[in-house]
Amino acid sequence: MAALSLTLVALRLYTRIRIVKFVGAEDYMYVCTGIFFLCFTVFIQVAVHYGLGQNFWQLNIDDTSNAIFWTYVANSFAITGNAMAKLSMGLFLLRVVQARWHKIALWAAVVVTTATSIALTIMLWNQTTPVNASWDVLRTPGTWKIQIQPMSVGLGVWSSICDFFFAIFPWLFIRSLPMSRREKIMLAGGMSLGVIAGACGITRTIVLSRLNVFNYTLNFVPYFAWAGAEIAVAMVCIGIPTLRPLYLKTRGLAGAYHSNQRHGENSSELPRFIRHLKADSRPPPTHDSAFSHRRTDSNVSRPPAAYVKTRSDSVDEIISEYENQHAGVIWVRNEVRVQEDVADWPLRN
Repeated sequence: MAALSLTLVALRLYTRIRIVKFVGAEDYMYVCTGIFFLCFTVFIQVAVHYGLGQNFWQLNIDDTSNAIFWTYVANSFAITGNAMAKLSMGLFLLRVVQARWHKIALWAAVVVTTATSIALTIMLWNQTTPVNASWDVLRTPGTWKIQIQPMSVGLGVWSSICDFFFAIFPWLFIRSLPMSRREKIMLAGGMSLGVIAGACGITRTIVLSRLNVFNYTLNFVPYFAWAGAEIAVAMVCIGIPTLRPLYLKTRGLAGAYHSNQRHGENSSELPRFIRHLKADSRPPPTHDSAFSHRRTDSNVSRPPAAYVKTRSDSVDEIISEYENQHAGVIWVRNEVRVQEDVADWPLRN
């Protein structure tokens, strides 16, 4: 699972840097999630070396102490990594939604997830006085101040709710985007794979609620297995939709992504025409196009057959069309390839 997650991190970075040419906060958070999941995997293996997966009462005292300690370290990365995966999705959605209540709902989910994860991590390391009594139970007498298991179950429930929320939420605004029904279903469906992570979270929570802590090194193995699975599945569900530009490039259909940059005198340049479908006092945007014209009537001539129209299929660009709908204006972006054999075709207002 760690190898798969790191592969997705590398592919996403390549897609965002080389193809889409934009890296946002959600991408940095996704990379951090992959790093934290790798750390979780490494420290779980260290705990296995000391006896995780074996009967607690058959291990020597040093091994029991070390095994529990390293599971604490691994669990810290699991808790924060799981929160980062949800933050990555939340930050992406916050960048593209416009409705006020959409933003409030997303911010609430992001803030609560972050706060509860930080609180649980702090509680994990401060369950007893002194602190090392929680993992060195056979040699260090101490007093238990916090019962962390109920808090962990509560966070697991909230984590699953967030997974389902982020999976369902895209359907609320993608249905209003100016695209075909098939494209809407494909886009929203790709962003809704988080239900699988939610199912893993539910399983992890149920396992945790039934654990017997008196044989920690043996009984907690299923919990750590499902904790890792939840993060890995979340990374797969979040990462796959962002790889659409890479998929199109492998099929030779991703030339539109490079049109976002301004080119020099290049014969392969694709000039962008922006047609304004509704009369408005504001001028059409020109920040990313070489030239444009405003459509004020229905007599816009159709390009001849030599002009090939392509569509930019970036998830970010498709969803960004939603941002202008609150103003009652829809901007339709097209790519037109100009060839020498039709250079005499006139552009009409």
